[in-house]
Amino acid sequence: MRTKIILNPWSDRGRAVEKKEEILRVARMYGEVDLVLTERRGHARELARQAADEGYELVAAAGGDGTVHEVVNGLVQGGRADVLLGVIPVGSGNDFAYAFGIEPKVETAVPRLFTGQPHTVDLARIEDEHGRFEIVDNNIGIGFDAMIAIQTQSITRVHGFVMYTLATLRTIALYYQTPHLEIWFDDEKVAQESLFLAFGLGPRGGGGFFLTPDARHDDGLIDTCLVNPVGRLTMLYMMLKVMRGTHVTSRHVTMRQNQQIMVSANMPLPIHTDGEIFAYPEDNVRRVTVTSLPAAIQVMA
Repeated sequence: MRTKIILNPWSDRGRAVEKKEEILRVARMYGEVDLVLTERRGHARELARQAADEGYELVAAAGGDGTVHEVVNGLVQGGRADVLLGVIPVGSGNDFAYAFGIEPKVETAVPRLFTGQPHTVDLARIEDEHGRFEIVDNNIGIGFDAMIAIQTQSITRVHGFVMYTLATLRTIALYYQTPHLEIWFDDEKVAQESLFLAFGLGPRGGGGFFLTPDARHDDGLIDTCLVNPVGRLTMLYMMLKVMRGTHVTSRHVTMRQNQQIMVSANMPLPIHTDGEIFAYPEDNVRRVTVTSLPAAIQVMA
């Protein structure tokens, strides 16, 4: 099986490039592979589409969730969702890999590319009122959750779960907006102020936060966690519960499962997709539609 590995050398704050030789050494125990390094943001999309067009049967994202996100978009938006997706989790969060039991170890992740079994999984599509859209493989955050992702961009001295925890604490201290949202969960309309709305195809985000702990990649549904406005002390308490996924019974949140969610807000919304920023507040995005794409791609897991 022709295999192309796309390695993002800047994943995990630049530590991923140190894994290059180990990845090649382990992979070549199973046959010939081609490995290419990304050079800029968005490059993995281009490389994934190019690899599919060149006849590679498996394209593996070596990096974090952002790298997986780009490779998935390159394949799906390029009309090549028939190509197998592989994952070598050498990033900060590795939440997509977690959902499939792929450990962040080169010596165990790389052999799965060649000895694993294909699993058909769901994706989702988010589109705003300006016509911009992205394919999503793991999670989406609107509001406070997205501001955490924005905060991580300025944190350089720590990485992984510690980075996301520090970003969460910073956001609790610095950010407090509760936009009024009108949300259609399929045919159910909800109108309320909200701290944030999280969407999950998988259970985990941020390297260890289980906002949608019951989400599965193969049920055709998008799990959501709608959080009411709460004070900062409650936020700290809820953060501890989210780490264990026990917040789902709290009176401050409502959990749902749907196929399509439409959101309209009275102010610009910060939005992340798989940890990557889809919209900053200054982009003036106030409406989005998120739609499930059942059985959209196959993952070698």
